[in-house]
This record gives sequence, structure tokens and C-alpha cells, in this order.
Amino acid sequence: MPKNLKDNNSERVQEILDVIMSYARFDFSKKTSVIGNETLDAIGAGVNMLGEELETSTISLKEKEQLLKEIHHRVKNNLQIVSSLLNLQSENILDKRYLDLIIESRNRINSMALVHEMLYSSKDLSKIEISHYVERLSKGIEHSLSKNDSSVKFSFNIEPGLFFDIDHMIPLGLILNEIISNSYKYAFPSNEGTITIEMIDTEQFYRMTVKDNGVGFKANFDVKRDSNLGMQLIYMLAEQLDGKVEINNELGVSYQILIPH
Repeated sequence: MPKNLKDNNSERVQEILDVIMSYARFDFSKKTSVIGNETLDAIGAGVNMLGEELETSTISLKEKEQLLKEIHHRVKNNLQIVSSLLNLQSENILDKRYLDLIIESRNRINSMALVHEMLYSSKDLSKIEISHYVERLSKGIEHSLSKNDSSVKFSFNIEPGLFFDIDHMIPLGLILNEIISNSYKYAFPSNEGTITIEMIDTEQFYRMTVKDNGVGFKANFDVKRDSNLGMQLIYMLAEQLDGKVEINNELGVSYQILIPH
């Protein structure tokens, strides 16, 4: 595959993901372009149709709680359809760079679908308990990225009774997805280690810490110069929450996200 075609496909996948992220926030004003790649055109057209359907549903259903649950259910189902399309597409891809891009996009979509699935199942449609979400998300990423000989384990230390609404859960879920995925891809060359996720509520902010005990960043790593799309997303999403990201590269990599109340 020519380099410029790979780059164009990467941009298209990112564009589709951006539109799906806006749908997850109930913003249906964006549309994807439909031009160039036959497979991505089909996915893009499906995403545009999803937006039109959800916009119509939202306008007519948002007044009543039971019907709002139906909206979450529809969003979750349609996000999972897009995820399945990406999964099918990955089976025919031999280029590792493009394959990794598809898998990363699928996992980001799954992190958003999980928010809507849990809201649909919740008695309180306005918020989700973070501890339950983190454990389910972590297991989903483990299933997606873990190798057959992997001994990577999770350790959770999350203050009980912490709830977040959808405006917080979508960015938080995507942040967690990027950090955990980076640990799986880069931290454990021997496929053995621990990823620890902690969260507490202080008087001023929520403090989320995600760390691994892997090999750490390469020597002279510079966040601004060397960061990949995933790390750029972490900073961008933290800004959406008016939060702050601090990274420590001792005894593995540790991310601390401070989110104001």
C-alpha cells in the first residue's frame, strides 16, 4: 500500500472516530466524508445514517426516562455494529500499521459503547459508578490485546461510590483505553507485569492514577516530540474535562489525571 494511501486511510479512520465520539455525546451535527476507500466509504455511510437515525430518535424520545434508555440502547447497538465492521475489516488486512490502527479505533469505540450499555442497564440514567466501568473496560482491552502467553495482571484501588455522568465518562473511558493499550503494546516485552488503576476523591478534584511496572519510556523520550496519537488523545481529552495530566517514568510509566469537581 503506498504511503500516501496509508496516511489517507489513517485520516479517514480518525475522522470516522471523531464523528462517532460526537454521537456518543449526543451531538449529531457532524458527518463523515464518503470518498476514496471502498471499505471506509461503506463504514462512513453507515455512520452518517446512524447519526440521522439517532438525531431523529433523540428529538422524539428525550422527554421520557424509559425512552431515554432506548436511546442509550440504540447508540450502544450501533456503536457495536461499527466495531464489528472494523473487526471484519481487520481480518483481511496484512499491513501491521493499518491493522493496529483498525484495532485501536475499534477499542476506542468499544469504550464509548460500554458507557451507553451501562447507562441503559442503570437505575439512574444520569451517572455510572466508575469502579464497575473500569473493571469491565480493562477486561475488554485485555481480551483484545492480550497474547496467548501473557501474564499481565490488573490491580484496582478505586474509592467506592464514585459516580460520573456521560460527559465525564466518555473522555475518562477513552483516556483509560489509551493508557492501558499503551501499556499492553510497549511496557511488557516479556508479556509479564501489572497495570494498576487507582482513583480517589479529594476535596478539590478527582485523582486517577494509571501505572505499569514495565520497561518505561525509551531514553530521552520527549512527550511533545515523540508522543503517538494515543498520548495526544490523553492530553486532549483531559483538557475537555478541565483536567491536568502528569507523567512519571520511574519504575515503569505512571499517569496521574487530576479532574476538578
